[in-house]
Amino acid sequence: MIPPIPPRPRAEVASPYGPDGPFRNLHRCAQRLETGDWREVLVLLGADGTSTHGLAALTRLLALSMFQQTVGDLDRAWENLGDAARILPSPLTSTDPDTGDVTALFESTTMLLGARGDQQQDGHHEGRLTLTLSRITWREQTELGQLRRRPHLYGSARDALVRACLEFLVWVEFAPETWRRQISPSLLQGFGISLPRTLHQPTRKNLCERASKLRRFADPTQGGVSDSVWADIGGYPGLKALALEGLSTQHASSWRLGSRHAVVQRFPSRTGCVEAWRFAQECSGTAPLT
Repeated sequence: MIPPIPPRPRAEVASPYGPDGPFRNLHRCAQRLETGDWREVLVLLGADGTSTHGLAALTRLLALSMFQQTVGDLDRAWENLGDAARILPSPLTSTDPDTGDVTALFESTTMLLGARGDQQQDGHHEGRLTLTLSRITWREQTELGQLRRRPHLYGSARDALVRACLEFLVWVEFAPETWRRQISPSLLQGFGISLPRTLHQPTRKNLCERASKLRRFADPTQGGVSDSVWADIGGYPGLKALALEGLSTQHASSWRLGSRHAVVQRFPSRTGCVEAWRFAQECSGTAPLT
């Protein structure tokens, strides 16, 4: 019998709101969202009947968008991120006049977050939490926007399948939060979240479906990805090799955020993105094994 995997150590950061502050739970949620732990956020919110503040709704939308990206439902993830941005104060967002899409602004959030960094004792706790959630919203919208606005990344079904494999790596295989046994699928079901039983399996069906959704997310007129593409590429071993090979040539930040934000420093990345990128560097010999 395989012994149960112990819970992964959780690095806690002291809450600026105090142990019994009104935003203590949401502060913990923001910490988890920065690393991509949407499972624990949904459990924290579901178990806290006092989370009725508007920021709780924003937090839940961000967690749901990450869940939907984990299962490959990019359209719903994009919609939830837009709804999250609409909750933010207007100075922190921008509205596209043509599409009506609302997006968080990186420059405004970063500037205000820095200005308020030394004001935690002056009653600005709610404002600082808002700015932190705004920054997470910007990150998620920017990353997903790279997939939505750059259909040339998957000009062929083969390209789409390779990119879909990369998304599987960062959201599932290299994301330790998806493997944490102390938050079971049955517990999530109690909060209205149903995980596919084969979520962790890199099967032909799973990855071809993910690739098809990815192509249509960028261009609704695109067709699906057939089984023949999977066979031609060598199944999962060949697919994973191509995905890691491509990732090994990318900058640590720009491959998710775009070249404009390649110099972003001290910006939190989800664990899955960091670990997949590091593994790709190690496989290519670019970075030393640790």
